[in-house]
Amino acid sequence: MEEQKWVSNLVLVRHGESERNIAKAKAEAEKSETYGHDKRDMDVELTKRGQRQATQTGERLPQHLKFAFDRAFASPYRRTLQTAGMALAGQGAPVKTVLEERVREKEFGVLDGLTKHGIKRRYPHEAERKQRDGKYYYRPLGGERYPDVNQRGHAFLGMLIRECPAQNVLVVCHSVIVLSFRHLLERLSETGLLEIDGDPKQEPKNCGVTWYAFDPRAGDRGKLVLKSYNVTLYDEDLVSDEPSRTSEAE
Repeated sequence: MEEQKWVSNLVLVRHGESERNIAKAKAEAEKSETYGHDKRDMDVELTKRGQRQATQTGERLPQHLKFAFDRAFASPYRRTLQTAGMALAGQGAPVKTVLEERVREKEFGVLDGLTKHGIKRRYPHEAERKQRDGKYYYRPLGGERYPDVNQRGHAFLGMLIRECPAQNVLVVCHSVIVLSFRHLLERLSETGLLEIDGDPKQEPKNCGVTWYAFDPRAGDRGKLVLKSYNVTLYDEDLVSDEPSRTSEAE
């Protein structure tokens, strides 16, 4: 029998509610042009609510998954590292978190920290170009588009095949990264990905848990199959009372 190359389970967790999530939601609601310029995006921390989300998610993951993690990777951003630390604290035997830049947030270049209103006011040509190219292929000046993020995600998956076969792996990351993994693992088209991305009900939630499990019967030699998407394990009263779309992604 051929040796399994894939991980046995791949669990993706978006970070908990962050200061910038709230700042962006507030700025959009007030039609302000900017938000979150008081610190670098990579230094943004979890809110108190986000910390509780991460803690409860970690406490309830073992019952939800029925297995322990062998490896854990996290984006090097402050909010993802906080989420990983709090989530793994509830896992029993400690698992070291490896910083992984390939699952960092999408880079927005000159549009970083601008609301949709701010982009139209300050960079009208960029707003026009985004409208023309579409969200999937549009790359802001100094930033990334979906295919750029997909390339680093693809490289990360290749590393998992080389280093973590048959292991249970946790990845704490960002909303765009979760969607990029769905694109790669499910071979979604541009249209298929944007249907998920554009649906508020399917947008990755803070501390939403997405779970892929290896199925030896799928495909020619087995593959990772989606078992559940965007499941929240924390108490619903921890959900933000701010406007609903609090993702970093534009």
